[in-house]
Amino acid sequence: MEIMEDTKVAASIPVSPTPDEVEAHVRRVAAKFPRLVKMRVAARSGQGRPIWAVTLTDPAVRQADKQHAMIVAGQHGNEESGRIIALALIDWLVGAGRKTLRRQKIVVMPCVNPDGAMLDTYGTPAGVLPNHDHSPTGATIPEGIAVEEVARELEPDLFVDLHARGFAGYSHDMVLYPAPRPYTEDHNIFHAMAVEAAAAGERAGLPNVVHPLSWPGWIGSDDINAPSTMCFAYRSFRAIPFITETSEHNEVAPPAALRARAGVARVAALLAWGERRHPCLYYAGYPNYLAAGMFHAGVVAVGRTAAARRASRLGIWRNIDAWTKLSVEMPERPASTKVLVEYAGEPLPHGAGIQIRAVGRKRPESVAFNGRALRPSETSGYYSWQDRCSTFVVVARPRFERGSHEIVVEFAGA
Repeated sequence: MEIMEDTKVAASIPVSPTPDEVEAHVRRVAAKFPRLVKMRVAARSGQGRPIWAVTLTDPAVRQADKQHAMIVAGQHGNEESGRIIALALIDWLVGAGRKTLRRQKIVVMPCVNPDGAMLDTYGTPAGVLPNHDHSPTGATIPEGIAVEEVARELEPDLFVDLHARGFAGYSHDMVLYPAPRPYTEDHNIFHAMAVEAAAAGERAGLPNVVHPLSWPGWIGSDDINAPSTMCFAYRSFRAIPFITETSEHNEVAPPAALRARAGVARVAALLAWGERRHPCLYYAGYPNYLAAGMFHAGVVAVGRTAAARRASRLGIWRNIDAWTKLSVEMPERPASTKVLVEYAGEPLPHGAGIQIRAVGRKRPESVAFNGRALRPSETSGYYSWQDRCSTFVVVARPRFERGSHEIVVEFAGA
């Protein structure tokens, strides 16, 4: 991905931006691009400083068709690189990356912990780490509450938390992700995205490593109920979550311009996933609307717009433990596939789809749901596509009811 080859860091971005300098920079950008950039105070810090949320999108494009991304930075006050990258990202989005705003709505919180930034401390003045203030019962400090309220309003598809490897100096950067629910495609998706982001950072000039947060030393991130920001974003919205770590030290660090260039390159590579189609999914956009199961037998969000699929995804995800059975009848046969589904949750008013992947390129001749023949439809019937070696069929239900369900697909040309 060569998207960052010409990225320039604005000369007005300070090497270690204070909260006032962060605000001044965003105000200048918003004044220059008022149609694309809106800024608001999401909350006030413990000491009364504003915690800014900056929304970037192109209002000329219908909002219902857009993917949602949330980028937070500065949760640790003594990590300057996150704030630098957040400001450089805003500059890139209104400049060379402006086309991204046609397909996506992006909210950047460039300085979540302004009190810590003023004091150059890791946590808040009270010693609380904002990124560890997200237990399932909710945040307790203004900084954590601000992140959660912005996220609930946005319902992000992608969530990126910009950090720095303090004391690392002139060293490698990192792209990290939390452990997902078991028996899903999530680990494969997270790893593939992280690898692309790391490669983009390396093309921009800094080496990167990739690994899950469940590795030793990253405490509490192998459980989606852990109180970290990453786990909050994943368990609450099924957002695709990442942390980036940029190497820095007060005495020695890569030049700020290089850190910004590599940091923005990584985020740009992640954002690019919101504008393309995964070959095992039907719609373009972030590959998180496979809400349960696997590509060969899974539950997918349905709807003709990104907003409709987001609502469907959240309904499926918030009842994730109620999908007690999703199995293909064995042995699988070349001319037909039968899938059994058991769902014990509340009815899903935004619908759900059951995705099936069958070996070989062939045409569905008939599709039945609970014995009733379906017609082709993306919202109330079935739709199908092929890749180089298989055929996908999605049975889309506009309202999914609890109970036991049977899907039978008969193929022609098998």
